[in-house]
Amino acid sequence: EDFVLDYLPPYSPELNPIERVWKLTRRQCLHNRYFPVLEEVVAVVETQFENWRNGNETLRLCAIT
Repeated sequence: EDFVLDYLPPYSPELNPIERVWKLTRRQCLHNRYFPVLEEVVAVVETQFENWRNGNETLRLCAIT
């Protein structure tokens, strides 16, 4: 009687901007590639993030920056 249930929406990546970043990262860096060790995955993702650090038209168009 003293509790009110608030239902959360189902998974909604459009409400969470980081989901768009990860989708773009997967598409540009990780899609259809084999990485024998985790360190290579980390290096590729870090390189991509470094490229985006100074601003990026793609991220701006995704409404992330």
